[in-house]
Amino acid sequence: MSARKPSEAQGIAWGLCSVLASALISHLVRPYAELTDLIMIHLLGVVLIAMRFSMAVSLATAVVSILSFDFLFIPPAWIFNSPDLKSAVTFIVMIIVAGVISKLNESLRREQAAAQRSEATTLSLYRLAQDLSSAVRVDQLVASAVSHLERTFDARVQVLVGDAAGSQGAPTLAPGLSERDLADARQAWSRSEAVVKTAPGSGKIFQPLLGSHRPVGILVLCFGVEHRPDDDDRRLIVAFATQLASAIERISLGSAVQHAQVQIETERTRNALLSTVSHDLKTPLSAIIAAGTTLANEESQLDRATRTTLTHTIVEAAERLDGLVTNLLSATRMESGTIVLTKSVEALDELVGAVLSHFAERLGGRGVKLDIPADLPLLSVDPKLIELVLINLVENALRYTPEDTALYVSARAAEGEGEGEGVVVVQVADEGAGIAEAEREKVFEKFFRGSLARSNDGGAGLGLMICRAAVRAHGGRIAAKGRLGGGACIEFSLPIAEERPARHEITEHPA
Repeated sequence: MSARKPSEAQGIAWGLCSVLASALISHLVRPYAELTDLIMIHLLGVVLIAMRFSMAVSLATAVVSILSFDFLFIPPAWIFNSPDLKSAVTFIVMIIVAGVISKLNESLRREQAAAQRSEATTLSLYRLAQDLSSAVRVDQLVASAVSHLERTFDARVQVLVGDAAGSQGAPTLAPGLSERDLADARQAWSRSEAVVKTAPGSGKIFQPLLGSHRPVGILVLCFGVEHRPDDDDRRLIVAFATQLASAIERISLGSAVQHAQVQIETERTRNALLSTVSHDLKTPLSAIIAAGTTLANEESQLDRATRTTLTHTIVEAAERLDGLVTNLLSATRMESGTIVLTKSVEALDELVGAVLSHFAERLGGRGVKLDIPADLPLLSVDPKLIELVLINLVENALRYTPEDTALYVSARAAEGEGEGEGVVVVQVADEGAGIAEAEREKVFEKFFRGSLARSNDGGAGLGLMICRAAVRAHGGRIAAKGRLGGGACIEFSLPIAEERPARHEITEHPA
């Protein structure tokens, strides 16, 4: 901000002081100086006043200084004398010098004020740009812009944008604006140019926020009688409006892109789900239909063993359908965040035994090697979810490994991440082809199936995703590893129960 311009009264007072000081100094040095030296002293006083005050004050000071010099120092003293040609030329030069210096200083002051104003404008725009660039929502942009504009222009500011747009984007009724104001705002919107209204004691500017293709809002500034905007203010308002419009467009475009990405991802997921589910539902349904049709045909001559085989085929296909539907429902619940844990104190060996009993017929002659210590701490878990985790892991091991290979289930107590916390680390491993190291993170993603999986093995790419969600819901971790000697190993952790009721013995599942 530039310094406050001195008033004319102050200039005149300083001019009189300058004349008195010049006269006093001239009187003191008069015995030692020539008359021309005394003229220079008075000229110096005029120059000093001309450097600080307006041309009118400078010329008045020059005239008073000339009269004072004539009255006091040109013989005979104490009367006004008619100056000779030489003195007249000197006095005229004094007046010209005062005028020229005053004019030059006025120009210099105007340039200084313009430079200071330009600096303040640049700083205001820079600070606004900083705040707008950090905003991520339109309401944040509006609040930041209103704060800057009110501080810069000492005016009441409103921004009509977004949900303040009515038919064809024109502003609608907003707090603090009258119907007349809204009519002016709509006019600025339709014309894409500012509307300025002046009234006794106030003034309003309706500045459109012009985007790249159309207006995106209206900037309304209400000024009081003590501050009326000039041309420089108007240019600064346009600069503010341009920055705000660009920021609003940036956020609007970002929201549109994000919405489009969500739509694309939703469509991709829907297509993947339909493709996977249609194939995985069709295979067991075809088996059920074929076996059921054969059994229902009264003309078919089937022996008891064949009927038993067909019945087992129907049961196995139905169980496969049940597992697929269960995984789909579980995946939906976990992704929607509606899953609620119903925790209880459970023994891991009981949960493992129940799951292995479920797969008793499919395990057939496979060796199942259990390594679960008898003194393993009890768990605080949702038993249904943990059984679902174990079912999916055993199902994967049975699906992706040869029938003559073994299945390994082991557990051990370990320290958790928090101080004083303990967990049980569970491993389910097999002797199959394993999981490629580059895919050990991706296998937990929805619909992802490893490169070593067969296309017709019945997997939907949901099992491990459900396992990860269930384990994380318990505060645990899950990871895919390689098994020493070949095969895949899934390792996950579960929290230890604080309560430790007495354990009862469980009959180990036969290998």
